[in-house]
Amino acid sequence: MSPSVKGIVLMIMAVGMIAVMNMCSKLLTDYHDPVEKVFYRAVVALTLVLAIIIATRRFDAFKTKRPFGQLARGLAGTCGVTLVFWAYSLMPMTEATALMFTGGFMTLLVSPFVLGEKVGIYRWTAVLVGFLGAIIIAQPNSENFNPAGVSVSLAAAFVGGAITAVFLRSLGKTDSAFTTVFYFLLIGTVVTFPYMLLYGSWVHPEAVYPVLGMGIAGGVSLLIRTEAYRHAEASLLSPVIYTGIVWAVLFDLLIWEEVPSLTVIFGAGIIIFSNLFILWREQRRKGLKA
Repeated sequence: MSPSVKGIVLMIMAVGMIAVMNMCSKLLTDYHDPVEKVFYRAVVALTLVLAIIIATRRFDAFKTKRPFGQLARGLAGTCGVTLVFWAYSLMPMTEATALMFTGGFMTLLVSPFVLGEKVGIYRWTAVLVGFLGAIIIAQPNSENFNPAGVSVSLAAAFVGGAITAVFLRSLGKTDSAFTTVFYFLLIGTVVTFPYMLLYGSWVHPEAVYPVLGMGIAGGVSLLIRTEAYRHAEASLLSPVIYTGIVWAVLFDLLIWEEVPSLTVIFGAGIIIFSNLFILWREQRRKGLKA
């Protein structure tokens, strides 16, 4: 198996694990609030990552050249995961997942100001078309409009997608991905711990397996995703992320018996197509510069 194919296979597995994590978080809606879910997810995943670090003697993962950068990424990432879990508790997985794909557009909106990247007319047009897809999914003029779910999903896309992506691009220049994973989970545990002391509750007896599933799937997805980027370029792996919509539809059908409407599928298709167009333009622009 070539490195590129191996990277794609690993990324497909990582996206599947992320979907499992989100599915488990949705199953916990009646037992725990979003912050409690984030805490338990971080604790379980951190335990898993620490066990791997010790077993493989990857103690270099504790060293960072950018402590404040890791802190900022950890805070943003923790806030983003909280919003993601909240979004999935408010609406079907398919709709929330599709709306969160707008994170790619929001990254493009932020990058000129934070990273100094130039964005041309073609990519700005793709962003506008993509947000049109989000409006189609939201259906603001229909009786199915879910303002809370849409708002939280878009906020999750911005914080968990755009802001976090900018931090990851910056940290990737100095720190290993394994280091960033470790500090992200550590900071998530520390930040949510005071809330747990004041307002949190112990794991509900009927929620033990979903909590374990959420934490293990979350930790495994981070590690597999890290490994995927060691074998293949980001440009090759990025389109694989959109397989998440397949998992979302599958879980909606099998667990919640939710059948996505054609409107939602159409809007999701527009968002995915726009993201892929942006990716193609970025690669073409880099090719012209080479």
